[in-house]
Amino acid sequence: MTIKKSTIDKMCTIERDKLDRLFIIEKSDIAFTLLFLGILIAYLGSMQPWFMWKVSHYYSLIAAMPIILGWLLSRTLKKQLFTRLDYKYPLIAYCVIALYMAIVNQGNMNGFIVIAFNAINFLAIFSLDIKLLSKLIKWLCITIAIMMLLSIPCYIMYLMGFSLPYKSVENEDLMYSFYNYYFFLLDNRFTAETILPRFHSVFLEPGHLGSACVFLLLTQISQWKKWYNIVLFITTLMTFSLAAYLLLVVMYFIALWLRGKNVWIHLVVIGTMLTIGAIFAYNYNKGNNLVNMFILERLEIDKDGKFVGDNRVTDEFDNEFESFISSNDIIFGRKYENAKFGWGNSGYRVFIYDFGLMFVILLLIFYLICSMGCMNIKVKLAMFAFGIVTFWARSTLLDYFDFLPLYAMMYIVPIAIQKNE
Repeated sequence: MTIKKSTIDKMCTIERDKLDRLFIIEKSDIAFTLLFLGILIAYLGSMQPWFMWKVSHYYSLIAAMPIILGWLLSRTLKKQLFTRLDYKYPLIAYCVIALYMAIVNQGNMNGFIVIAFNAINFLAIFSLDIKLLSKLIKWLCITIAIMMLLSIPCYIMYLMGFSLPYKSVENEDLMYSFYNYYFFLLDNRFTAETILPRFHSVFLEPGHLGSACVFLLLTQISQWKKWYNIVLFITTLMTFSLAAYLLLVVMYFIALWLRGKNVWIHLVVIGTMLTIGAIFAYNYNKGNNLVNMFILERLEIDKDGKFVGDNRVTDEFDNEFESFISSNDIIFGRKYENAKFGWGNSGYRVFIYDFGLMFVILLLIFYLICSMGCMNIKVKLAMFAFGIVTFWARSTLLDYFDFLPLYAMMYIVPIAIQKNE
């Protein structure tokens, strides 16, 4: 057999431009990596994993440093990262609401410094090119999925009886205490009381992790078959969080609606499956199972006509809130004190009590301004639906782990749907 010399030359020759791509890192890649690092720090910091507790008050300052470096490097490029020019009004709206919260809470100088650095981080989000925003969210999903691929096997090993190293830790600011197994936390208040400790990885609560995963999945409509999104789905199911489960169902039907699918047929099928599953969980092991204990029982109506799962505030605070809403303080709020009302209060009532109805108005204006660049009315409505549910449960709509996916979905989901049609 004869091999031509020209063929051998092609096999042994590497084109210079290909060789350059192997050993030369583009400045644009470095700039994007710096941006992603900063956003990742901000995102994780807002979820307060145990390894960031010591910087919980100033993680936004740390996040701003690589973001500023990425912005400076981007300025030297022909094709810059930050190309959007409609960032001014969203940024002004954010600064207004952040300053309002600081003034109402009588914040000190450190608080205003944090606002300045948060403004830098939000500016980067508002001005980032839409294609790069989609890329940033994708890598955020991948990063969280990789964290779960490390955390979930360790959690399963613990359930199987493996002896894993741990230590007792406390978050004194938020009054949490855990057994820290490094790759996951166990809430030591409930570990002995439940048949199976709930999974929340390295974060504070199952609801935090589950809801955060659903919000990331909301940005990935039409791409749920990707491996990292499958991991996020599995993680959500493992949290046994009622809020996350409800959001997951709502997200599924919103995705059908946005893609022009027949919602009613799916509603009947999914409704039938959920009903059968609920009946099975209610009767299995006489109701002594995770689905019944953490999901179904919390959907029951108590003697006062309220959902059992609507336990976001203590009785002491609930009584205080009733008197508050009929007072003049409802406009600008009253100072909330943990020592007075006890641990565990959260949701819209706490934020309205702390910041007043003016905060709700400013928050609505902020999100309306952020949505001005989105021309898809359906996506806008979906974003506001998720925002309202989140505000009811946790009122964390200015935290990065809620705001960033909600903001991104308005601009990247329409493109993804159109691309996959």
